[in-house]
Amino acid sequence: MGYRFGVGREAPVFSTTAHDGSEFSLKQYRGNWMPVLVFMPATSPDVVAQLTALSAAAGQIWGMRGQLVGILDASADGVSRLAGQAGEVTFPLIADPLGALAQKFGAWNPVKNKLEPLSYIVDKSGKIVWAKEGTTALDPATLLAGFFQTAR
Repeated sequence: MGYRFGVGREAPVFSTTAHDGSEFSLKQYRGNWMPVLVFMPATSPDVVAQLTALSAAAGQIWGMRGQLVGILDASADGVSRLAGQAGEVTFPLIADPLGALAQKFGAWNPVKNKLEPLSYIVDKSGKIVWAKEGTTALDPATLLAGFFQTAR
């Protein structure tokens, strides 16, 4: 499912608006930064706790020239509501209510008709250098270990 694009392949490029109104484009990070894309099911009972935990990891990733980006299968209002419940979310959250981005990246399970947890790290040239599926894809320690490994 999630490895459809696979490590070593170019990440699909996209531009959109984040939950805080800022514009986000995967291309803006080319050359200098490494985006960490985290596809999160908004209906997960742990999503608020996951957003809070990932906010702490986002600061460490930022310090190493990385940008954590959360992509949730919810409307813009739903994403803003979740961000408010989590407190201060320190990374951009993107609403993907119809799963268009999730489908592009292989995080959409067509059999179950839902987003599955998936994380990618994209290098400075736009290539996917790390991927993780399942619940560990949302674990801050797993993401940090993957980022430390690939950012060296």
